[in-house]
Amino acid sequence: MNQISYVIPTLNSAATLDMTLLCLHSQKKVNVNFIVVDSGSTDKTLDICKRWNVKVLYAEPGNMYRAINVGLRECNTEWIGYINSDDWIYPDSLNRLIAWGNSSNADVVYANCDYTDAYGRFMYSFAPPKPNQLIATSRTGELGFAQQSAIFKNSLYQKLTGFNEDYYFVGDREFFIRALNSGAKFTFLSGASVACFRLHSDQLSQTKSQFMQAEGKKIRSELVKEPNLSDWATRIQWRLKNIPNYLLRFLRQSLLSGKATITKSIHAGTHLDSNIAVSSHD
Repeated sequence: MNQISYVIPTLNSAATLDMTLLCLHSQKKVNVNFIVVDSGSTDKTLDICKRWNVKVLYAEPGNMYRAINVGLRECNTEWIGYINSDDWIYPDSLNRLIAWGNSSNADVVYANCDYTDAYGRFMYSFAPPKPNQLIATSRTGELGFAQQSAIFKNSLYQKLTGFNEDYYFVGDREFFIRALNSGAKFTFLSGASVACFRLHSDQLSQTKSQFMQAEGKKIRSELVKEPNLSDWATRIQWRLKNIPNYLLRFLRQSLLSGKATITKSIHAGTHLDSNIAVSSHD
């Protein structure tokens, strides 16, 4: 049976943690080892972990990627990943991701992701770029796939020495761009979405967007070349492919709000400059 290790960073995550733990516990045909790394919760988070009999480690508060590193350094399975404490993965997803990663000899596997409102009601999906488009889209400011929908090899994590803790808001983007630059093999699992990203008003994209933009610009200046016309053409092609998803987003948001609603979409793990949605753990 396939195996994978997952890390869940937490800080006062009691409102949503049960669902995240349940989704990992319910994975089909996969043994999932999961670790919660807490940064000093004062709510019922640790009580929930005790009820689920989950291993809990401690990381100093202030940087989600520090907590993720603390957990991932304890993992010894071939495949690893992390998920925020308010998101979830569908029951057949990890088996599909691992099987595809093994068959394609990949270092990183990513797939489609769904986006929901704060109460878990479906809002929209968004199709990521194909692997051969990722370098081009990253040059134009968008990596394009959701971290929630990705797993990666432990050997790659070790090679890249983990997540860069100099970043507080977009360390996952920096990690995956370094992986691209290192020649790591990315592969895309087509078909049904594998994960859900929960959108809510407390996300850092809403509260600390200026700091996230600054980090995004730093990543682009240090790791990404200036885009050329071909890169922009690739981005436009990818965007056009998502027109049905834009329409669905408009319809769902309008239905739930009771009036015509047009908002700029948030694609987790996508933007290097703005609109980066991250767990409220930070």
